[in-house]
Amino acid sequence: MLNLVYRIQLVGLFIRSAVQGSYAERLAFAINILALFGICVAIFGYPVIIVAALVMTAVMFTIIVGVTSQALWSRSVD
Repeated sequence: MLNLVYRIQLVGLFIRSAVQGSYAERLAFAINILALFGICVAIFGYPVIIVAALVMTAVMFTIIVGVTSQALWSRSVD
């Protein structure tokens, strides 16, 4: 799956350097993501912050449900 992402022209290069690169490359990737978020807020305004919060709420809810439901699937029924 990650190889497919690597084949995307410009984004693949950045993600490859973030995954396989040194600490400085990972830090630069994180700063670029924050700068991209800041630019989106500057262009589109407050709704970008609201949409990002809603998306992260859904992601965290999915993670929490996944972690807590693993105990249900790992039990053996006698």
